[in-house]
Amino acid sequence: MTKQKRRKPPRHACPLCAVPRSGRGLPLTLPFGIPTYWSPEAALAIFEFIDDMRDVILATYCTQLQEAARKQRQSPADRMVIPDDELPF
Repeated sequence: MTKQKRRKPPRHACPLCAVPRSGRGLPLTLPFGIPTYWSPEAALAIFEFIDDMRDVILATYCTQLQEAARKQRQSPADRMVIPDDELPF
């Protein structure tokens, strides 16, 4: 028989993968696969990163984002183009 090797724990624990806290009543993940066991510091770091990324995207694509948002808010009737010669009145 071969001897099974024990896995060594990582030398540096991942700050995002803190030991899950029991009894919080939360599922292990939130929508988009976001773990519920991050430390508050890790969650804040990720939140700040996403906020910074949002600012960069907005600065780069401001006009295109505004146009896309405007189009999404329009009802289908608003998007329909009827030539003047086909108007019912």
